[in-house]
Amino acid sequence: MTNFRWYNPMSWRFFGYNDPATGDYVEVDLSVGGKGTKAGVRVTSKSALTVSIVWSCLKVLSESASGLPWKLYEDVGGVRSLVKGSSPQRRRLLRLLAKPNPYVKWLDLIKAIVVNMGLRGNAFAIIQRSDDDEWIGLIPVSADNIRIDTDDGLLYWANIGGQEAPVSPVNMLHFKLFSTDGIVGLSPIEYQAESIGLARAAQDWSARFMRKGGFTGGYIIYPGFLTKEQQAQIKAKLPDIRQGDVDDLGKMAILQGGPTITPAGMTQKDSQFIESQQFQEEALAGIWGVPLYLTNRARSTSVLGSNLEQQTSGFVTFGLKPYLDAIESELNDKLFGESSMFVEAVVEGLLRADSTARGNYFKTALGGSGGSGWMTINEVRVKENLPVLDGDQYNQVTRWTSNKPDSIGDDNSTGDPANA
Repeated sequence: MTNFRWYNPMSWRFFGYNDPATGDYVEVDLSVGGKGTKAGVRVTSKSALTVSIVWSCLKVLSESASGLPWKLYEDVGGVRSLVKGSSPQRRRLLRLLAKPNPYVKWLDLIKAIVVNMGLRGNAFAIIQRSDDDEWIGLIPVSADNIRIDTDDGLLYWANIGGQEAPVSPVNMLHFKLFSTDGIVGLSPIEYQAESIGLARAAQDWSARFMRKGGFTGGYIIYPGFLTKEQQAQIKAKLPDIRQGDVDDLGKMAILQGGPTITPAGMTQKDSQFIESQQFQEEALAGIWGVPLYLTNRARSTSVLGSNLEQQTSGFVTFGLKPYLDAIESELNDKLFGESSMFVEAVVEGLLRADSTARGNYFKTALGGSGGSGWMTINEVRVKENLPVLDGDQYNQVTRWTSNKPDSIGDDNSTGDPANA
């Protein structure tokens, strides 16, 4: 008799039963929602993560975004500068950007935001505010626990501890990918459920194929009709392939009467299983904009030299940056909207692979190649996220005349060869 328990004491996951055939404890997935697919697999945010390429893409995106330096800047007269802890308020802001609540560090917050955006198209964090309306903390909430109500304006309902509580838009950080209405982001696992379901079905089929030792089943064909008693005798002589697994490999059966055994189904080679799996991985990696080489699936793509640098640059621009832009925009709007301060992720570190080309570019921009420049030293330092230097000479553009460099900022030297 099957014994039901309402929780598994080893993992505290609710509802499961002891399989009468194996005696193993089986946990039942009671995830609400999901979307059925033609492949026969229901896709949820949890089941999507069991597909290795989905896991790899979200891992690359979340770890890349959270591993970037997130800096707090202040715009003073059109020039940005790093915010330093020169006052109690600024020290508090810098502490909050390092650890937004007592249990979650900034790194973990960004990871949770990116994973929720990548799976559900939306991510949420509740803003904790003081009596003076200053934000004092951020609480990340799973996208599955937030309901968006647009019947009368915009209101968020957060399910915390089994109870729903209303949260105003002012106190809710809502990060979203692209959207059709500007309010709710489109969910990748909902709109791409067929692709994810096909990959999951192929993964399940491959697992069953290996469990059966590569045997897909077949037919035992006799030249004449058999009675029910004869059919029962033949089945008793054969291992039950429905219950057998790799432990049954090597078992033999004795069949009389000259039967013909014909395999059923197609082999992995005939069904082009490997090629189909590679195609699905490429399609799913394209959904999240992650190059295959970052998921350790380079295949025929070159990952050396300039090609690697171009792919990395393309990933940052078209794969990672949409997430960073969404996070920066929401943080700066809800947390720093009325001040001159703003948060920004520094992506230059990911783009510095081609340091030679970068150095040559700045050298030319500064006028160091025998031609006129178009950038100042401080502008270059800002590009490199370095503090600006004091002194007028660092804010001047170099212009070359006949044999000597002149500076635009110098009244006695216009850089015009006629005035040299």
